[in-house]
Amino acid sequence: MTIPPCRASRLVALVPLFAVALAHAEPPSKEECVAAHSRGQDERTAGHLALARQQFLRCAQGACPRVVQEDCARFADDLARTLPSLTFAARDDGGADLPDTRVFVDDRLVAERLDDGAAHDVDPGRHVIRFVHDGRARELTVVVALGEQARAVVARFDARPAPAPAPTATAPALRPPPPAPPASPRRVRPGGARLLIGAGTVLMLGGAALAWYELGQLPPGCSLDRHTCAAPPGDPVFDRASTAVRWFDVGVGVGVVGAVAAVAGVAWYVGGTRTERPRVAIAPWLGGDAVGLAAATALP
Repeated sequence: MTIPPCRASRLVALVPLFAVALAHAEPPSKEECVAAHSRGQDERTAGHLALARQQFLRCAQGACPRVVQEDCARFADDLARTLPSLTFAARDDGGADLPDTRVFVDDRLVAERLDDGAAHDVDPGRHVIRFVHDGRARELTVVVALGEQARAVVARFDARPAPAPAPTATAPALRPPPPAPPASPRRVRPGGARLLIGAGTVLMLGGAALAWYELGQLPPGCSLDRHTCAAPPGDPVFDRASTAVRWFDVGVGVGVVGAVAAVAGVAWYVGGTRTERPRVAIAPWLGGDAVGLAAATALP
């Protein structure tokens, strides 16, 4: 059977399209050629043009019967003119190509890398294209028209942010000490006045207690005001009365001395108060990143 010149030219034109894909494949048997011819027509009827063309390219090989081969070559040629195709590229934000990128069309892996720039047949309609590079993914949705050839689909990957530098342990910088709050003047009471007030109070209370006690020891019939006793001369009551009067006088004297001392202590305590002014001490100060003068206040 002689192949018409037009068909021969189509076969020659189809050789570059499927020679690479089938270079390392085993030639199909006659039964496989017939099955591919039938499946290709079924896929074309179902609208799966890309799968149909793959079947027709398989049965268009020279190992197939000539009648089948001619039909498959013609069908593949017809689909080649109408079947859409896409080309894929991945670039970073600087425009550099990223060939180590995988491409999935509708979750089907179609390219392990993007080194060859080849076009990939797809059916007309809507498709989800997913690019995966360095663990990151970008998805694009495209709608491909019938007969649209080698449409470029490009994914952009932003540069990864540079890792933050690890914190280095540094000694904390010394800061100048906070200024000391200004000390207010202090009123100082004389310490001797407190002692004099305490001693005078003790003497006054002790003398009063002694006088009161001795007053109670005065015998009946004796008058402290008149210094007389209603008793015959030589009666021992006169000795007891004399002793009581004597110790009464001592108690009164001690009480008076204590009262005078307490009053004097109070007067000294009130009148002897003095005001002490704070002293300001200034010394040089040296820190990790600053030098200066440190001031402190202290009371004398």
